[in-house]
Amino acid sequence: MNVRKLTLLAAALLLAFGGAALADTGKTKLYKWVDKDGVIHYGSSIPPEYASQASEQLNSQGEVIGTTAAQKTPEQLAAEAKAEQLAQQQADAQRTQAARDRVLLDTYTSVADIERDRESKLSAIDAQINVLNGSIAGVQNSVAEYQSRANELNSKGKPVPPDLQRHINESQQQLVTNQQQLLQQQQHKQQVAQQFVDDIARYKQLTGLTPAPGSSTHP
Repeated sequence: MNVRKLTLLAAALLLAFGGAALADTGKTKLYKWVDKDGVIHYGSSIPPEYASQASEQLNSQGEVIGTTAAQKTPEQLAAEAKAEQLAQQQADAQRTQAARDRVLLDTYTSVADIERDRESKLSAIDAQINVLNGSIAGVQNSVAEYQSRANELNSKGKPVPPDLQRHINESQQQLVTNQQQLLQQQQHKQQVAQQFVDDIARYKQLTGLTPAPGSSTHP
């Protein structure tokens, strides 16, 4: 059915529904919708069972003067929310990267500068690791000494004095704390080293020393 026939049909239906009111005002609206079988319907109102579907409003000349989109399903709404969240995360990541790029270019003038900074920071972390290793060795000696005294007393059938037991407990707890701090520093060193690897690679891209991923070196 072509547009002219649809227009004539809409006008005929409007006359049937609007009568004299249509002739007087020309403001009567006709709705167009499609049923579950794909058949097009016209009427002065949309049946409730099709209210959530897409529909059109026609004027007295059969022209479309308004459209109503179909209501979205929960799945569609969830998909849109997920897509919006992903887009926001991508935008945040881009802003974060842009800020890091500015800091990188403002802080360093060459790859050699970055490498010197890397060695300085890693050396400082190594110094802390050495201190912790020394502390751990000292605490281990203390624990061994206290425990040896306690074992000697136990072998003689004597009780361990409260002060000695307190020293043992405190030393063991200090040993655990120092070992945890050592592990944290070792992990921190790995993270810092990797960050410098990433920073050097990014600096080279930003300054044109290496091509950006996906770019072509051919003219």
